[in-house]
Amino acid sequence: MIPKITTGGRSFKGAFRYYLHDKDQTTRERVAWTHTENLLTDDPDKAWKVMAYTAKEAERLKEASGQKMTGRKLTKPVFAYSLSWHPEQDPDQEHMLTTARKSLDVLGFTEHEIVIIAHRDEPQKHVHVIVNRVHPLTGIAGDTGNSKLKLSDFAHEYELKNGKVYCRQREENQRKRIQGEKTMYRDQVIVAAWRQSDNGQGFAAALKEKGYHLAQGHKRIVIVDPYGQTHNPTRHLENVRAKEFEKRLQDFNLTRLPDATKLSRDIQADNRRRYDESLKHDERVIRQKNQMQSQHQEQRAQVSNSYEDRLIQQREELAQHYRLDEQQAKIAALRDKTKKPNLWKRLLGISKKEQTRLGELEKTFQNAQWRTQERLSQTSTERENSIAQLKERQETEQSRLSETFQAQKPAGYVNENEREKMVQYLRDKRQARSRSGPSLER
Repeated sequence: MIPKITTGGRSFKGAFRYYLHDKDQTTRERVAWTHTENLLTDDPDKAWKVMAYTAKEAERLKEASGQKMTGRKLTKPVFAYSLSWHPEQDPDQEHMLTTARKSLDVLGFTEHEIVIIAHRDEPQKHVHVIVNRVHPLTGIAGDTGNSKLKLSDFAHEYELKNGKVYCRQREENQRKRIQGEKTMYRDQVIVAAWRQSDNGQGFAAALKEKGYHLAQGHKRIVIVDPYGQTHNPTRHLENVRAKEFEKRLQDFNLTRLPDATKLSRDIQADNRRRYDESLKHDERVIRQKNQMQSQHQEQRAQVSNSYEDRLIQQREELAQHYRLDEQQAKIAALRDKTKKPNLWKRLLGISKKEQTRLGELEKTFQNAQWRTQERLSQTSTERENSIAQLKERQETEQSRLSETFQAQKPAGYVNENEREKMVQYLRDKRQARSRSGPSLER
């Protein structure tokens, strides 16, 4: 299991707009199910409003419950994290809920307002847990200190109890902490590049393949990653000292290395450009697709309505031509006459003639109905053919529009998933390294 904590937020509305919708924020296909805790509603669209109101009234709740009114005002009441299972695992809803509740107990948030949302847009099953840090009765903000370590320990215990450990690095970190050793973040790309190379050129080539670059720092050789973050390589390489690192790089011309500060700024500026241009491109794509979809729906409605009007007109014209109402009236009157013929009509043969006439009228009426239906069916077939042809033209237009969008993609286009990873990467770095860094978030 992999727990991930997102950056704390101010807006429940914004958080739920993201978690309750697909990434285009118009549909909800990726939402598998939702669940609420300590809320008077099961509807997540109403739950966030309750949570926002609770956060807004935090001071009043403190006063009403007799709490101290000191301390800074809470600016980020939204606390959210995810729990992701390995793709091999297939937990059901009840198990996922039980696990989420246990994680909330570890964090000390069981009495807080909570919404749990399961997504199905990834190979691995996962849930997002959104917590209101403001206690609904006391108004006190829940403590989120050491949340990452608490969830890491929780996930480690979970894997041990369930019989298989998937995250070996976390297990190793656990062992070191128990033994009193310090644990630290290690970039696995840097570690892998070091292990698979035996000289400086091989090390630099392995890094470059993953978008990492060797650069000249202020005092030492550093590594700049694809997001513009600089790393001291020896901090990521266990038991590798500076002298050993420099010795490995003897065959590499270090004088030609770019300046780390400039390279970092250039990469971050390029990422910002790519991020913004890609986002604008996708927004333009969504806008034009929606416009085309609306146009196509209107075109189909116009064709369908025109044929519907035509069918109504034809039905009226055919009814007048064949005098269907008049024929029905004659048939109804003649049926009444032939229901209980009197003795005089039977003796004179009038009853038999009326029944023969009734049969002839019914046959004529049925024939008129058949001809009417035949004409209407022809028009209905024309309508179906016209709609099918229109649909084919519209699909061609959509295909051409997609080709146009593909051709208009900006240089270095970053798709939505990659953009999300880009932002999440920087969030994780800030949490892992316990310091703020450049961000793509506005």
